[in-house]
Amino acid sequence: MSKEAEKTIKEILKSYKSGEFNEEQVEEKILKLIYKEGESFLLDLERENRVGFPEVVLGEGKTLEHLIDIIEKILERKEIVFVSNVTQEQETIIREKFSNFEIKKAGRLITIKKSNPNYKISGTVGIITAGTSDVPYAEECALILEELGVNVLKSYDAGVAGIHRPFLALKRMKKAELLIIFAGMEGVLPTLIASLTDLPIIAVPTPIGYGFGGQGTGALTTMLQTCVPGILVVNIGNSIGAAAGAVRILKAIRRNKIGEVREDKKSY
Repeated sequence: MSKEAEKTIKEILKSYKSGEFNEEQVEEKILKLIYKEGESFLLDLERENRVGFPEVVLGEGKTLEHLIDIIEKILERKEIVFVSNVTQEQETIIREKFSNFEIKKAGRLITIKKSNPNYKISGTVGIITAGTSDVPYAEECALILEELGVNVLKSYDAGVAGIHRPFLALKRMKKAELLIIFAGMEGVLPTLIASLTDLPIIAVPTPIGYGFGGQGTGALTTMLQTCVPGILVVNIGNSIGAAAGAVRILKAIRRNKIGEVREDKKSY
């Protein structure tokens, strides 16, 4: 929870203790502080402070009216909004409605930003794709990470159809602290790279291919059945889940480094 929200809650509880508010009023005020309510939605505005990753609005299935309303409500409290799975019609309306904001797009993900958020997620993530068709999913992931302040290294079209290519991609990842690998078709690239490095790997199957298993199920099955232990697999096309996982790992790395420093200081 943000420091501002914590301060407000303490003031509310103090007022409750003094008898200024009753229990029902306190509950209502705290809920309004944490959530932003609309006619058909309830936004969890404290999720980012609670889990370390911002809420991403799913555009698919929402009416234009609901989507615009949600974006406006988030921008009242946040500097940036992430919207996934947007349709062409939704994108057109968003660009018209928020023409004064900085808008970026990658794949089917859009960001609407009114100013630079104060994100301080340090670290370097390597993103690798097996083929060019996987790039839109990788670019969604990269955009999220970059907007959160993460340094991103990219190596695209590194699939096993040319067995030398994964080795070339891995050479470019020397400064990466973890890898996110996107692959469709048979989805073997994460397994191959995982056998060559000790870096944490998040594998993302993409719905690229044809025939039996061609919508990502073949790639997903391969990644789940890998004989290389320790590969983390997300659902088909889940670039957002991959980005969130990477952020959690980076934050854990930073916490551990701080802990190591503190331990070293204690030993002296």
